[in-house]
Amino acid sequence: MPNTWKKCALTLLMLIPLSACQQLLPKAQGLATAQWTAQHYQRQDQVEVQWKEHSFSFLLYQEQKGKHLDFLALSLTGQQLFKLHFDGQKVTVAQRIDAMKLLPFEFVVRDILFATYPQFIEQPPEHVQVNKLKTSNGFAQEIEINQQKVLNIRHTTAQTDLENLQVPYQMVFSEVVNTLENNE
Repeated sequence: MPNTWKKCALTLLMLIPLSACQQLLPKAQGLATAQWTAQHYQRQDQVEVQWKEHSFSFLLYQEQKGKHLDFLALSLTGQQLFKLHFDGQKVTVAQRIDAMKLLPFEFVVRDILFATYPQFIEQPPEHVQVNKLKTSNGFAQEIEINQQKVLNIRHTTAQTDLENLQVPYQMVFSEVVNTLENNE
């Protein structure tokens, strides 16, 4: 019997650091929203990301049916990079390649929503301030969360530029004409 207790105690001691590490991961402020509504929404973009000296491109498909919004990212050669679900409160990672295992997907989803999802920017989550500015060839938005400026977004007819001021990184969204079949 003492060996059983030792095994149980050892198992619990091993689990505590794991759960503590998971609690230390920062949560994306400005993501969860009470205004999330069920709707049908589809969008496709070619996304270019610049972070430090690294740059890469991928295709991003967004589709919402009801309250669930799915994100699917494919490399330009067709390799699936990640698949995510968002329900208005939390992000669930359905699939991802190993190279993206440390990517903070809550922040990525939040930034994509602010840049591309119309209702998200029109009815921002609590503690989010959207400052709209007119530019010579479109408009821009500054996103503040808890009175701290975190995102700059510039919209033109050709693309949407997002600059994350916290990380920092840049994303450029070029919308692709919707060629997906509607299977409903």
